[in-house]
Amino acid sequence: MIDTVKLVIKMDKPLHARANFQPTLDSINPDYFGYFKAMANPSAATKKLGKYQPRLTYTQRPRGYKRASYELAIELSLPKIAFGNNFDELTNADYGLVVRQLQETLREIGVWLFTKQIENAEVRALHYSKNFVFKDYTSCSAVLQMLRTADISKRYDVQDTNFRNGGYVLHVHTNSLDIAIYDKLADLRQAKTSEKRSQEKDNFVQLDLLDQLARQQPVAVMRYEVRLNGKRKIVDALAAVGFDKPLTFQNVFSTELSKALLQDHWQNFFSSLPKLALDTDEPDKLLANILQSADVKGPSQAAARLGMTLLLTKSEQRHVRTMFEDRFGKHAWSRLKPLTKPPHKVQYKTILGINQMLEQFEPTKMEQIKGHL
Repeated sequence: MIDTVKLVIKMDKPLHARANFQPTLDSINPDYFGYFKAMANPSAATKKLGKYQPRLTYTQRPRGYKRASYELAIELSLPKIAFGNNFDELTNADYGLVVRQLQETLREIGVWLFTKQIENAEVRALHYSKNFVFKDYTSCSAVLQMLRTADISKRYDVQDTNFRNGGYVLHVHTNSLDIAIYDKLADLRQAKTSEKRSQEKDNFVQLDLLDQLARQQPVAVMRYEVRLNGKRKIVDALAAVGFDKPLTFQNVFSTELSKALLQDHWQNFFSSLPKLALDTDEPDKLLANILQSADVKGPSQAAARLGMTLLLTKSEQRHVRTMFEDRFGKHAWSRLKPLTKPPHKVQYKTILGINQMLEQFEPTKMEQIKGHL
């Protein structure tokens, strides 16, 4: 669903607000009609309290003799202002809640806006996203490694592709948009150390969820975002999925539009995947399948099972059995029997599961995730 937006509200008169803009709005001479820009970001004290606030930018531009135009830009994560986190996903039914929460938060910092001003605000940045919750020991890193093999160069004018932060983030930068797919829990852990290196801004409001989510496996959350920045890029990207309405906040707050855009770009990855190569006998793919088995008791057993699987793909089982029994006695092989079971090939099945989750497009809810712990 929709997550981060940058809304621009155009005004006929200068903004008068108590918000902590730097420089202050009071510093503007009433007779000055030149260029002026001021910003108001959440303070350190506000962050310490865990209170989420949007980032504000007020701009005045000259428009002829003793005339100027005025606009207020508001950048925020909509689920964070509505729920205090973005593990919870918005639906169309949450639109009124989001508008009210934004108005209330802005009033608290001294900016008053009418509902119509927010609804008709022009959208200058738009990020649609989907959380995929895995409860079967799926490794986000293994999924990202598979997606990395997709040849998307025929689909996008790729400027840069990054696979960073220890394999927890796949970031594709193109001329028209950015696509980020990452391990959300790993990103949250990264933010606890340094928010500058995390994918998301303002993770401070949901750091308290980390201990709850990390308490017990199997819970993994992979996040998929399509990020559109700039009016022209947004218009072009939305037009490609049939959107032809004015680019206002009210019009882009749409579950259906979000689903169409996210599915469109996901299919570019899926159709470019070397599907037959996803479940080969390469060590990392075997390991991913082994680790997704619910009966694996620990890292030592997983490593032993991987070693045995690799050994039996290269050597005759009777010969291997004889070697073990010669060294450790006739009962050695029966003790090793659980390690000889070949893992189920489930990597491609995982990708198909993501396709299904995108098709169903059910909103994730924090209570649902915590209920599995």
